[in-house]
Amino acid sequence: MKNGQHYGIPRWYRAGYRIKKQCDKCGFKSPHKEVFRVFHIDENLDNCRHSNLKTVCANCRSVLAKENIRWKQGDLIADY
Repeated sequence: MKNGQHYGIPRWYRAGYRIKKQCDKCGFKSPHKEVFRVFHIDENLDNCRHSNLKTVCANCRSVLAKENIRWKQGDLIADY
């Protein structure tokens, strides 16, 4: 990040990932991308491989954080 070159631009965005208009966990759809967040499956914010990133709605993100639910690598089913 020299001279503020990447200031405010998330690593996942710089890696080419874009937020979808549908939640990868519950299937909720919205034309408003502001209701979605990028979820790092392995919880490592430096790991921006597309296979490690999921788009989740605000509701699912809260549930994932509160219940400490983790995704199984490679699928969309929560590992309870």
